[in-house]
Amino acid sequence: MQALENFFNQLLVNIQIYYDTATTGVSTLTLGKTLALIGSSIGLSFLVTLVYLFVNRKKAYSTKSLLTILLMGPIVSVIVIAVGSNLARAISIGGGLALIRFRHSVENPSDLIFIYLSAAVGMACGTGGIGFALIAIGIILAVILIASLTKFDSIGGGAMRLTIMIPESLDFAGVFEPVLKEHCKSYNLERVKSVEYGTLTELRYRIRLKNKDAQKALLDDIRVRNGNLNISITQKASDD
Repeated sequence: MQALENFFNQLLVNIQIYYDTATTGVSTLTLGKTLALIGSSIGLSFLVTLVYLFVNRKKAYSTKSLLTILLMGPIVSVIVIAVGSNLARAISIGGGLALIRFRHSVENPSDLIFIYLSAAVGMACGTGGIGFALIAIGIILAVILIASLTKFDSIGGGAMRLTIMIPESLDFAGVFEPVLKEHCKSYNLERVKSVEYGTLTELRYRIRLKNKDAQKALLDDIRVRNGNLNISITQKASDD
């Protein structure tokens, strides 16, 4: 074990990290410190992942986001440890990361909370603030769990997007309002768009149904008024 420690110190003798700055200032990286920092980052990131699974236990979640949350913390820790207090090294690593093009978009905006939280774990652990990371992440995860159990995130929810295709010649003013008033608690016309080379008009509403099981009745009533053209209802009102 001592031979491995010596070999490690020889390889990474120039890597510096902020560790116990109150007494020793900037100290040389050792094998024990590295294992402690990265290991704590893995453990806390795994805890964040478990909370993510619990919060989304009744929802469909992306496995890509799950893997990102799990690995973000350790990866950020490694970067922070490698950078240390060396400004030139930090600039070079930042420039390298800037060249990476991320093509995967996050489907659920709430996933970003857990991704950033995992990154914060990595930054805190990478700089030696394991105790701080444990307390801060514990408080934030407790707030997330309380919000999930009390269904705080569903307050004002239930919004859906209704898209109606109508002939270009149809004057739609006041045509669908009686139907929407009958089936919806609230509705709002968000966009009117000409499609299919001007032969059709697309109406896009944000709606909240009085009864979630009344979607078919709503579609049937609209179909009578739009000439049986395409109608769609999507659960994600934020989709384009």
